[in-house]
Amino acid sequence: MSTVAEVQELDIPSPLVFTDNAAKKVKELIEEEGSPDLKVRVFVSGGGCSGFQ
Repeated sequence: MSTVAEVQELDIPSPLVFTDNAAKKVKELIEEEGSPDLKVRVFVSGGGCSGFQ
């Protein structure tokens, strides 16, 4: 028995947008650590004028 799944492309905006400078900084930090397996963790903290910082 085999199943074929169709992937639908949705016009959903990216939940997170990295600027070129942010991407360069992350790349620099990963290179400093010397481990290409490192990942980026992003979090939002409450506060600020809009309720988030």
